[in-house]
Amino acid sequence: MSVKYYTHFLLQETKPKGLSEFRGVVEVSRTMRRGDMKEAAAVLARNFECESRDIKVLQWSRLH
Repeated sequence: MSVKYYTHFLLQETKPKGLSEFRGVVEVSRTMRRGDMKEAAAVLARNFECESRDIKVLQWSRLH
């Protein structure tokens, strides 16, 4: 069963170099620990094929 989260994050891109802002709903295959921004950044990094250090999660909250 998938779990939906609302997220707002910044992504430091190398090509073109700069900061991009994203907001929206993501779906993950498991429930994540509340407030675990490192794990949220890791999930997003896998999706964007980048390093988790390139992502700064501003908001991550489960949708009910």
